[in-house]
Amino acid sequence: MKIIVPIMPQNMEELLALDAERLADADIIEWRADYLPKEQILTVAPAVFEKFVGREILFTLRTTKEGGLIDLSNQDYVHLIKEVAALYQPDYIDFEYYSHRDVFDQMLEFPNLVLSYHNFIETPDNFMEIISELTSLSPAVVKMAVMANTEQDVLDVMNFTRAFKNLHAGQAFATMSMGRFGKLSRIAGVVTGSCWTFASLDEASAPGQMSLANTRKFLEILEN
Repeated sequence: MKIIVPIMPQNMEELLALDAERLADADIIEWRADYLPKEQILTVAPAVFEKFVGREILFTLRTTKEGGLIDLSNQDYVHLIKEVAALYQPDYIDFEYYSHRDVFDQMLEFPNLVLSYHNFIETPDNFMEIISELTSLSPAVVKMAVMANTEQDVLDVMNFTRAFKNLHAGQAFATMSMGRFGKLSRIAGVVTGSCWTFASLDEASAPGQMSLANTRKFLEILEN
């Protein structure tokens, strides 16, 4: 299972001050561009890709609808993603399918889409329906992040994920339970089949996210 670490610079100065060596143990860097004002994203983009040249990068524009910091119309959302993708070719592009499904057809040219679903309130009863619908669209990766309000929610997500793996062996996916109960799900890929987990460098980008150092330590114990 690969570890993704988000970077969330709020301006060019923060990006330039970021020590890339601190992310040496990360397998993939996620650039959370929504921490920047909309008009600064394309200005800061070249510095991001230069700083992490040679590293795998996931480009994410997380909107307020799914727990992010930027509010965009469907067209602005697609336009910004496509501009960054055309100029810098990130290895993966996050797309919030359920929040922007009306413009999904404009993203079909990209084979490296991560179709994501986020629920910061609950673990939905139709978890399997959601992940199956996203899979039917043939993305590179399906990402499901849902809130765990009880221990049972965590076990449900792990069971759903294991069942999904058995039904869709060819689909890469990353599932996780958010919140304090959900930490176990973030290191359980060896059992559930998740290809990715998310860890933090300093500030967590989601509830229950563990540090890069601790996540790496847990995975080394579980996978070896």
